Amino acid sequence: MNNIFKILSAVVFCGLLASCSKSDDPVTPLRDYAEQYAADIDSIDDYIDTHYMTVDPTNFDVTFTEIPTGGTQQSIRTQTLYPLKDTLVKEDGIEYKIYFIKFREGDAVNGKRPTQVDSVHVSYRGTRLTDDQFDDATNPVWFGLQDVISGWTHIMPNFKTGTYTTAPGPNPITFNDFGAGVMFLPSGLAYFNNAAGSIPSYSPIIFSFKLYELRYRDHDRDGILSKDERKLDPAIPALIRWRENPFLGYDYDGDGDVEIYDTDGDGTPNMLDIDDDADGIPTKLERKYLVGTNTYYYPFNGAAVDNTATPIDERRGIPRKFTGFNTSTNTIQGVQADFTDPERLRRHLDPTCKPPYGED
Repeated sequence: MNNIFKILSAVVFCGLLASCSKSDDPVTPLRDYAEQYAADIDSIDDYIDTHYMTVDPTNFDVTFTEIPTGGTQQSIRTQTLYPLKDTLVKEDGIEYKIYFIKFREGDAVNGKRPTQVDSVHVSYRGTRLTDDQFDDATNPVWFGLQDVISGWTHIMPNFKTGTYTTAPGPNPITFNDFGAGVMFLPSGLAYFNNAAGSIPSYSPIIFSFKLYELRYRDHDRDGILSKDERKLDPAIPALIRWRENPFLGYDYDGDGDVEIYDTDGDGTPNMLDIDDDADGIPTKLERKYLVGTNTYYYPFNGAAVDNTATPIDERRGIPRKFTGFNTSTNTIQGVQADFTDPERLRRHLDPTCKPPYGED
C-alpha cells in the first residue's frame, strides 16, 4: 500500500549511489530533461485525447478507459463535467505543464489548504499511462509533501481538506466535502530515470487522490509554522515557490541563483533555524511576552485590533521592536508595535531587539 514511500526511498538510495560512484565507474547517462519532457507531454496529451473517465459522484473514485474505435465517449479533454485544467511550474530549468482535474476543491468554508511544506492525510491510486496500477492507498495515509515526488507538492495546494464526523461502529470516521482530483505527471516531476517497482524509468504517471486532512508543520519547533517562514514574493506564482525555502533552496527563475529565506545568512532557512536573526535568543523566546505573571506567545499573524486602546493579548501577531510597555494599562508605548502591518520587521528577525523587550 505504501509503495509511494518505498519508491521514494529507492530514489534517494539511487541518488546516493550515483553521488558516491567513482569517476571511472560506468554510469548510465541521464536523458536531457527538456527532451524527455517533450516526449512525456506528447504521451500525456495522447492519453488525455484517447481515454474517457468514469467518476463516481459520491466518493469520486475514477477509472480511465480507452475510447474504442468508433466510440462516442467524450475524451478526458473534451468532457465538461470536470474540466481539464493545467498549471505551469519550473523545475530543473524546465517549465512543466501539469494537467489536473478538480472533482471537488474541498470544503469552501471549513476546509484548509495545504502549502508545499505541510503534511497531508490522503487516499490515492497511482497508474501508468498503460492503465496498469502500481500503487494505491484505499485507507488514507499521512505523508509530508516534501517527502514525496514534486508533482504532488505542486498540485496539492490547489485543493482543500473537508470535514469529518465520528461515530461508534466498524467505520467510526466519515469524511465529508473533501478535496478530490487527478494529476497527470511527466516523469521529470515523478521518478524520472529511477525505475522502481513496476514503474519503468522515464514514465509519465497518473494519480487520483482525496485530501481529507492536513497538519501545518513547524520544522524547527519555534512556534511559527513553516508555511509562515517561507519567502513570499507576490511577483512569483505560488506554485513555483515550493522549493525556494525548504532545505537547500531552489533556483526558481533558472538564473543559477538558488534562493532561500535565510534572514541571518547562516545558510539555514528560517523554517529550519531556531534563531532566525542570530542574536543569540531563540526565536521561540522572542515570541514570548508577559502580562503580570502570565506568559503568552504571539502568533505569527495578528488580528486587526487597536494596539493602543486594546490590552495586549495573544491574538496579535509578532510585533516589531518597541520601546516600552505600560503594565498598569497593558498598552504599548513609544515606537508603534503595529501588529497588523504585514511588512513590519518582526522582532524575532531583528538582531537589535533583545530582551527585556521594553528597552532599546
